[in-house]
Amino acid sequence: MNIKKIGLSALAGSLAMFSANAVEVAVSGKTEVTYSSKDTGSNGNPFGFGNALTFSGSGDVNGMTATYTAVIGDGGQANSNTSETFASSSLMLDMGDMGTVGFDAGVGEFGVSTIDDKTPYAYEEQWTYVGTSNGLVAAGGVNVIGYKNSYAGYNLSLEIDPGHTNNSSSGTTGDGGNAAAADSGFNFALTSSMGVDGLNAGVGHGQERNSPTDADNSDLSAKGRETTFQTAFVTYAIGGATIGLQKSSSNSEVTDFAESEVEIGGISFSVNENLALSYSMMTRDIGNAVPRLGVTTNASQEKTKALGASYTMGSAAVRVLLADGDNIGGATGNDNEHMEVSLMLAF
Repeated sequence: MNIKKIGLSALAGSLAMFSANAVEVAVSGKTEVTYSSKDTGSNGNPFGFGNALTFSGSGDVNGMTATYTAVIGDGGQANSNTSETFASSSLMLDMGDMGTVGFDAGVGEFGVSTIDDKTPYAYEEQWTYVGTSNGLVAAGGVNVIGYKNSYAGYNLSLEIDPGHTNNSSSGTTGDGGNAAAADSGFNFALTSSMGVDGLNAGVGHGQERNSPTDADNSDLSAKGRETTFQTAFVTYAIGGATIGLQKSSSNSEVTDFAESEVEIGGISFSVNENLALSYSMMTRDIGNAVPRLGVTTNASQEKTKALGASYTMGSAAVRVLLADGDNIGGATGNDNEHMEVSLMLAF
């Protein structure tokens, strides 16, 4: 009995010590109702509904600050327990002047994904819903390791992708494509205002290596197939207006649409502290070239344009997006128009 009492006392002391040093976790969230329509296929039920809760906490670790973030999201499916999932999470360690290192699972803390479209928009990027693409293929926070720091006004963000399965880019019909190839690589972004008020500029570069295992391409299996991509942007804000230009390019040995050149331009204007408007355009020249198969055909041009608006009233916001895409995926005549109205409440 005495031994049991000692054990319980020790346990109680341990719990008290843990409680005293526990990290306080803050919770924020949002709920959103949308109405959308498109001109291709069936619209089905035009209403959408979703919720998200963000848990965040930080604490001291030997003079450094560790921060954990987790987002739980759902699709508004009240009849299914499996619809509530961890949408994204990250663990960061701020080392002061030595920078910040972290592990990112979907938040998008590092690398090229932080500058994939820096042109201004009032509600969502123009290519979000119509099926067009900005041409970049960065891992975008899929269980990656990252590092970021600032040096003399320049901000470096590096993402290292140790490897992930990519079923969508593992081969093409007729060349023995492997359905579970592993991709790995790196990418980085470098940004700065260069000491000019209202100016923001940056460049990014990355490389992903695809490692097929199909017997038909044993030479490629040994060295892997590479996709490289790069981007550069500049934005300038003056008064209530912001303009931005961005250019990106990619070259791939993995997919048939091996080369693309993307140009994005946009402008936004804050009418007042509540209302913001934007207009943006994007063109993507797609080269249907497969170097490993010796195939080259004429390029096609994918075009996107969008109008956006947002009106904020305290914790509530009403947003509207009108987007139009032509020659989606490089297929002539494959067009789509998308309209969406969103009501979001943040808490």
